[in-house]
Amino acid sequence: MRMTFLAAALLAGTAPMAMAQTAPSDLTLTTFATNTGSPVAIRAPHDGSGRVFIVNQAGTIRVVKNGALLPTPFVSVPVTSGGESGLLGLAFHPNFGKAGQPHNDEFYVAYNRAGSEPRLGSSPDVALARYTVPSLDSDTANPTGTVVLRVPDNASNHNGGDIHFGPDGYLYMATGDGGSQGDPNGFAMCLWKKALDSTPANCGTGTPTYFLMGKILRLDVDTRGGAVTADMCGSSGITPAQYAIPSDNPHVATNNTCDETWLHGFRNPWRTSFDRETGDFWIGDVGQNNVEEINLRVAGSTEPTFYGWRCLEGSATYNSSNVCTPPVAANVLPVLEYTHTNSRCAVTGGFRFRGPIGPLRGMYVYADSCTSEIWFARPGTGGAWTTSIWRDDANGYGTYSGFGEDEAGNLYVAHTSSGTIYRFTSERIFTAGFDD
Repeated sequence: MRMTFLAAALLAGTAPMAMAQTAPSDLTLTTFATNTGSPVAIRAPHDGSGRVFIVNQAGTIRVVKNGALLPTPFVSVPVTSGGESGLLGLAFHPNFGKAGQPHNDEFYVAYNRAGSEPRLGSSPDVALARYTVPSLDSDTANPTGTVVLRVPDNASNHNGGDIHFGPDGYLYMATGDGGSQGDPNGFAMCLWKKALDSTPANCGTGTPTYFLMGKILRLDVDTRGGAVTADMCGSSGITPAQYAIPSDNPHVATNNTCDETWLHGFRNPWRTSFDRETGDFWIGDVGQNNVEEINLRVAGSTEPTFYGWRCLEGSATYNSSNVCTPPVAANVLPVLEYTHTNSRCAVTGGFRFRGPIGPLRGMYVYADSCTSEIWFARPGTGGAWTTSIWRDDANGYGTYSGFGEDEAGNLYVAHTSSGTIYRFTSERIFTAGFDD
């Protein structure tokens, strides 16, 4: 089991100097787009177009093309918007825009369904839907999508909602624990269907309305049209099936498990990312009272698939009763964590930088959306990571709430409350005399 620790200076709320010399002195955030609504994610297809797509929580996706924000939305998705709900994630199929390739017109969105639509739980579902474009070079999508997966919800917060295609071609989706503080129902720990009964040990009993919450899901969305099986929890009310379960998902061989589940034990894995070079998966999980955490699933890892919540908050014990009675099940601890000192309260998971700014290569960049601090972290000896504050802007809830990268690896960050997208820029694009 990996055991790593955050630099003591960060836990104390001070700005360590360990990495101050590694960031280029001219590194800055350059305004890339304004008036984008409430942006929470930035994505780009690998189609050679150079376009950047901005996800607006209110339900629209906008396109920046040739440096200009296009006036017509790429698509408008009916959503329940407000607080932590809305349009939450966007992922382009790996073949998007590539002539002659299957599924080259497809992209996926994650969102809270509109209040008028049928729901599985007491609040609008968190859903995954597939949309298409009328032609490969179109800047507007077909207006109607196909619902692929539904997750019941019982509150407006802790929705997760980030989605990505992994290097294996499967789609990965993050979901939150439902929003009730402390996860009293144990949704994040239950691998099957669960009642809203405030009894974590009752996984699979009572009226099991809720499922797939507090998880990272792994789906084969290219294989569709088959029968919905009992272990395909997310296909409730959807026939034929719009996805298949990868044969190597960890719970395929067990009964009474939702087999979409890849990892579990998360509170609100709000923003996630894949390292484009290594295939490692990064998870920023928003904490409860004291600790924010960054988790890492190394490609090919054989570590446990349980990441601790609600028994643990970060690496500290949060609850030691009921299903959390020691010894706690085998789990994976965060690679980075920080406390709620100085008004910190919500981590924004970022990306490991692989773009054209040489000195930043290999850094993991993340933020806190309450204090507007942006951190750089890098690997040290023994698997530990060291971290430092690069930038500390004005406090305010919902500031730096999402990151993204374009096809070339340039890194962007969304300032949600101001509707502004920034790009990390520097003149330091040379290393050791060679153009990167």
